[in-house]
Amino acid sequence: MGFLDKLRGEPKEEATAAAPGTGKEREITIEPITRIEGHLGVHAKLDTGAKKVIDAYAYSPMFRGFEIILVGREPSEAVMITQRACGVCPVPHGLSSVNAVDQAYGVSPPPMGVLLRDFVHGAEQLYDAQLGVLNLEGPDYSEVAVKKFNPDWWGEAEKTKASRSDVHGFATIADIMTALNPLAGELYLRSLLVQKAAHNMAAIFGAKHPHVHTFVPGGIAKINLSASDIESYLTLLMRNVAFAKELVTSTDDLLNFVLAQGYADVGAREINLCSVGSYNDPEAYSENYEDMTDWGRKRLVSPGVILNGELVTTDLVEFNAGVREFIGRGWYSSEWEQEVKTDPAGNEIAYEHPWNKRTIPEPGEYGKWGSKYTWVTSPRWNNWKGDGKNHVLELGPLARMWATAKAGLVPASTGSSLKFELPAAVIPGFKYADKMEFEWKVPAKPNAVERVRARAYYHAYSAYCVSSLVMQALEFMKAGKTKVWTPYEKPKEGIGFGAVEAMRGSCLHWCVMKDGVIHNYQYQAPTTWNASGRDPEEKPGPYEEALIQSPITEAGDPAAWKGVDIVRTIRSFDPCMGCAVAVHIGDRIVKRELLPYATPE
Repeated sequence: MGFLDKLRGEPKEEATAAAPGTGKEREITIEPITRIEGHLGVHAKLDTGAKKVIDAYAYSPMFRGFEIILVGREPSEAVMITQRACGVCPVPHGLSSVNAVDQAYGVSPPPMGVLLRDFVHGAEQLYDAQLGVLNLEGPDYSEVAVKKFNPDWWGEAEKTKASRSDVHGFATIADIMTALNPLAGELYLRSLLVQKAAHNMAAIFGAKHPHVHTFVPGGIAKINLSASDIESYLTLLMRNVAFAKELVTSTDDLLNFVLAQGYADVGAREINLCSVGSYNDPEAYSENYEDMTDWGRKRLVSPGVILNGELVTTDLVEFNAGVREFIGRGWYSSEWEQEVKTDPAGNEIAYEHPWNKRTIPEPGEYGKWGSKYTWVTSPRWNNWKGDGKNHVLELGPLARMWATAKAGLVPASTGSSLKFELPAAVIPGFKYADKMEFEWKVPAKPNAVERVRARAYYHAYSAYCVSSLVMQALEFMKAGKTKVWTPYEKPKEGIGFGAVEAMRGSCLHWCVMKDGVIHNYQYQAPTTWNASGRDPEEKPGPYEEALIQSPITEAGDPAAWKGVDIVRTIRSFDPCMGCAVAVHIGDRIVKRELLPYATPE
């Protein structure tokens, strides 16, 4: 049997062992589980009597090996190559990579170069947020899904008025659910048109999107920058400003209804979160590693690590020194040489830090839940200035909104919320033209609902942040500060760390250069953290934590459950993986779409 055959595995018999005092235990495997890029599965054990998940394993059955491909190449090539890790969110990879290479080369971009990089990044954040809320997660709460999996919700939704119908135009919650029907609903389809505007925004300064061509060490390759370029970007930005008002209010109304149906504990986990921040102060950003503490705190999206609900640091240098990438249950070897002992600031660097860690694949067998079971490693953060322990951190829009709200480093932060305003936008085809105030409030706990809500608010907050950056760029134009690139002489050796928020969470890149080429390169997408398996201390990753003890609300015979609550929980993190769904039940393999793509009769 070949390795791929081993990964596919043989169908397993359904478990029938009794769960004490509750009923039967059932096993279910859903793979792939997401609507974009694939390679993610979840194996879960269900207590059908108590209607909850009692154990879960998240796994990826695909190895790619970008980090191996990069060894021996020019560091600047990593900026282009690592973007190919994803066609959905390539810009954060390019931006984190170019920041790492800035440090390795010892070159800082001019302020306008910093701004234009963030323009490209902001454009992608605007497209990607609504993609997640309305096209990837929203259909799980659409009319077709609710009627199929939670039919008792539908009658209530038809009777429940939408409180913000004056903005989004939908009279009832049922109307919002209908608007989320895949390939047919109004919100689903209108989102695709607004996403096009954001793609075009990115292309103005990125040359194309996805996989932009203009990020270079020391700045951005934008020749003959003009005020009309910025004005064109602003025109498209205002479409997102207008749509953000509809997106947030319709999402709020829908999710408040879902919570009222008893959904608060679905996908819940402890308040252990991480953000590295985004949207730089253009005159503060520097390639100097030690300066990260200062310019990181000046970002419009704040860096921060939250443990047990408490903000323990906003220092990017401290964060980097605490990163550990354990092999855990991953199909890799953990045998490598510790070559980096301290960071440029003199802090101790661990054996498991990505500046030391190497990617050494060791293929294993599918379905061995008691040993290695995934191609995802187990990143953890060591609170080296505090308790000295390794912590499981959740990444994503909920984490960055939470950290920004608590950190008090930006004007919008109140300590328990983010309050900001979007301007009036009179644009044909959009429903609400007036200016609007927003307030995202820190919720009681992370759960499936609040992750989706935070993503909708982050679209609005990104529009707010990028609008501020545009005004700065116009002031720079007036002052003649139009330089976008700093010349440099590349050294023979260097080390760098790049960190920025992708839509799904912190995107992190590490580069070690020797003899003018890449000696070691490691990157961690946010899904690397969120989809991680058990670590050496047997702590499950964030997906797994969110599923274990999560309630099941799916209606009908437990023998016919398809796992919609599992899917909603995983998709609330917006994994960058999947499409249709195959459900493995006992000795049968049932291949079907979890959610039909037809409008109900």
